[in-house]
Amino acid sequence: MPSLLDISILVAGGLFLPILLPCFLQGPLPVFDGLLPGVMDSNYLAHPMTEHVFLIDMGKNLTLVLLCAWASLLQTNVATKKAVASLMSIQNLWAAFVAHGLASPEMLGCSLFLAALMVAAILLTAPDAKAGKEK
Repeated sequence: MPSLLDISILVAGGLFLPILLPCFLQGPLPVFDGLLPGVMDSNYLAHPMTEHVFLIDMGKNLTLVLLCAWASLLQTNVATKKAVASLMSIQNLWAAFVAHGLASPEMLGCSLFLAALMVAAILLTAPDAKAGKEK
C-alpha cells in the first residue's frame, strides 16, 4: 500500500503534466503563445534562443516528472524518497517565487520561511526518519 509520502511525490510530479503534455504535442512556443497571447512579441518568439530556453525548461519538467515516478513507484529507500520530496518542494516554491515573488519582493522573507517549513516537515515528521531505513 502506498504511503502518504509516495502519494505526495506522485502529486508533485503530476502537477507538471498539464503543461508538459501540450508542449510535447505542439511544441513549447505555440503553447506559451496560446496561453498568454501577446506577452512576447513576434521578434522574441522567432528568436532561436527563446525556443532553446523553453526546450531546456520542458526537459527539466520531464526530468522532475520521471524522478517523482521513480521515487514513488520503484524506490524503497525512505531517505531517497524524502530527498526527492524536498527537491520537489524547493522547486515548486522557487517556481511560485519567480511567478509571484518577483512581482512583490517584500514577500521574499515569507517565501523563504515557507520553504524551510515545508522541507523541515518532510524531513522531521515521518515516523521512519532514520536515514537509509527501508520499508
